[in-house]
Amino acid sequence: MIQRIQTVYLVLSILLNCSMFATALFKRTVEGPQDWILISITVVAVLSVVVSLWAIFQYPNRIQQIKIIRIAQLFQVMLLGGSFGILFSLGGIGTYLWDEAIGIVLIIAAFMAQYLAVRGIRKDQELIKSMDRLR
Repeated sequence: MIQRIQTVYLVLSILLNCSMFATALFKRTVEGPQDWILISITVVAVLSVVVSLWAIFQYPNRIQQIKIIRIAQLFQVMLLGGSFGILFSLGGIGTYLWDEAIGIVLIIAAFMAQYLAVRGIRKDQELIKSMDRLR
């Protein structure tokens, strides 16, 4: 499980999602007047982390693991859309553009890590199919 590269990518995705809570974008959401925005972004981020963690432990079943990672990617897209909504609805792009954009960059990087995990799983599938042909 740990020696597979897709596990490393999924752990990286989890760490990037967790580090989003320490960015200026999330802090700006906490200061905003709408509580539902904070709750929805937090729920989607936590769901993405939980689903990615669940995908790590589904390593014996690669097809199911790909489906689970696709669900996590869907949560990432929802998180990205919500983050852009926060960025523009709570006063637009502020004077600290780079501080606010770091949160969005982390979300995109987590999505890319999940994409690379799917690629790693597909390579494992191809390797196993080629080994079965050799037998």
